[in-house]
Amino acid sequence: MKKIYTVMNPSGIHARPALKIVDAASQHRSDSYLVRDGLRFAAKSLVQMISISAKYGEEIEVFAEGEDAREAIEAIGAILTSLH
Repeated sequence: MKKIYTVMNPSGIHARPALKIVDAASQHRSDSYLVRDGLRFAAKSLVQMISISAKYGEEIEVFAEGEDAREAIEAIGAILTSLH
């Protein structure tokens, strides 16, 4: 399952939102990833979430597979579309 979200934080994905994404992904059993420019980044890895370097206004695909994939995608999407 996958869904595309637009990064709404004016600072993009930096340390604080990256940590929030990792925390949200880690609360789910599903494996989840963010895809940017065709590259896949593990949502449960802080290093990879910081490395994604997504900017404000960029579209990011959130992909997850597993029993709670929908919930994982929605939780990550809520962070990506948050202004903080």
